[in-house]
Amino acid sequence: MPSKDFSFIQDPAAYHVLPTTSVPPPFLNAPNVPSVSSPLSSLLQSGHYRLAAIAAARNLVTAASPSDYDTLFHLLHVRLACLCLISEHALAAQESKVLGDLTSAFYLHPLTHAHLVPWDLRLLVVRLAALGYGDWRKGIMGYYELARECRGNVASPTSSPSEKDLWRTRLRDTGIRVANVLVEMGELEGAGRHLGTLSTAPSPTCTPEARQVLIMESLVWLRVGDVRAARRCLRCASAISSHELIDGTLTALLHVANAEYSHAVSAFQALHGQFPSDAMITQNLAVSLLYTGRISEARRLLAELVDQSPPFHSVVFNLSTIYELCTERNRDKKLELADKLAKRKGDGTVGWELGSADFKL
Repeated sequence: MPSKDFSFIQDPAAYHVLPTTSVPPPFLNAPNVPSVSSPLSSLLQSGHYRLAAIAAARNLVTAASPSDYDTLFHLLHVRLACLCLISEHALAAQESKVLGDLTSAFYLHPLTHAHLVPWDLRLLVVRLAALGYGDWRKGIMGYYELARECRGNVASPTSSPSEKDLWRTRLRDTGIRVANVLVEMGELEGAGRHLGTLSTAPSPTCTPEARQVLIMESLVWLRVGDVRAARRCLRCASAISSHELIDGTLTALLHVANAEYSHAVSAFQALHGQFPSDAMITQNLAVSLLYTGRISEARRLLAELVDQSPPFHSVVFNLSTIYELCTERNRDKKLELADKLAKRKGDGTVGWELGSADFKL
């Protein structure tokens, strides 16, 4: 294939200096932070996504060849994904515009007409395009364009059976992403109805994929407050196959949605006894205890969870909320928590850095 010039992706002006105003000081001055010159793979594996974003941009601008589009697209994907992981979605949306119009013939292979940009990067760019223009409908239309491509490849006589299976999987994933955009728009009922079409398309099925969509639909109806619809979806999912942890969690959340907090506590306590190492069960138990006024028990559970498992955004947020309820010195307690978490070594199971919003600072 004749080489194409992708040097426009290497324009230094396309990439921004990352702001640090939303990062608690302990994370900016932590002793165990690796060097930004560390291999990109090690930064990703240790969960240092801010440093990985900086390293990816540096490699994009200086290290890659303008014609090596595989490397350029990989580095750009790392850059944009890492920006999202550190909650810099607005910057990612701006930087994704460097690619321009991905439907242009410029991005097609001149012989096979296959798209040169990896599928996962294209999915990310569609979402960021919606963010960048503040128009979620633009994201929905972008996903429908990708879905049209999926259907074309599934129907193509030149596609092998394995290729058709791949494109069917991509088609289903694209449909789920449309539901996600509807949720982000606040169109929860629309998202629920859309997921309902996915769980029965092209005809009623009893597959693991259909069960997964039914579980998603159940969660959406819980957000809406339609407990009856959520229970119906859970019942249909359990008829396909049962999963003690997932089904039990949704049953407990149904109690929460009905404001039956004592029943929710009992359900989550039973699950916690069966799955003591499951962090989400522990957190949900703590929140249910909080709803019943048992603040000291909730605080103990969340504090132990932060000490014993990789900390994630919601558990830090919930523990910070309890600090606000328990003491007037809550800011000091939050900073102590940030300092403790900043001293840990990243293991890659979750992002190492947590933002000020997570600590409610």
